[in-house]
Amino acid sequence: MATTTAPHPHAATASLVSSVHRGWAGWTVTALNVLAALNSSWFFLAILGTGVVGWLMMNSCAPSIALFAVGFLLARPVVMVAGAVMMFRYGTLGLFFFGWQGPNLIAQVSHVLMTLAVLYVAGDVVRSRRFRVLGLGIALGLAVLVPCMTTQYLYFEAHPGLLEQLFAGSFGAPGR
Repeated sequence: MATTTAPHPHAATASLVSSVHRGWAGWTVTALNVLAALNSSWFFLAILGTGVVGWLMMNSCAPSIALFAVGFLLARPVVMVAGAVMMFRYGTLGLFFFGWQGPNLIAQVSHVLMTLAVLYVAGDVVRSRRFRVLGLGIALGLAVLVPCMTTQYLYFEAHPGLLEQLFAGSFGAPGR
């Protein structure tokens, strides 16, 4: 008579936190995105002197990349997906809002790298068949993204013309 074993009580949770395949492609995409985030953060904070609030409002890419990178480094696929949601909004969609000349070329390279990270996460989800992770990651990403977008809307309403300057690549720090 065959015996069956009961599933481990944490089996459902295990798939949510199971290791992300972290091969050379993942490390490369993550490293390039982190370097791009450091570069853009230096630009906004040190060169433009925007302060932390201005940096967060005008450089949403960097916190999005940070969320993705934390998920990758800690092998937490839900966090990676949440970061990818934000990276899609700010990076992939940024490809269509920012200009393709002057200083924005650097931003657009970052947006391309973010899009590669989104594709990497999508590939990891499909390859590993983590569809529950996908749902939870999207929910977490939206839970972070919606308040961020609302705050940005209010910030740019209080700083008329700044968003247009940002998209055109011809801006300075607020109040300068």
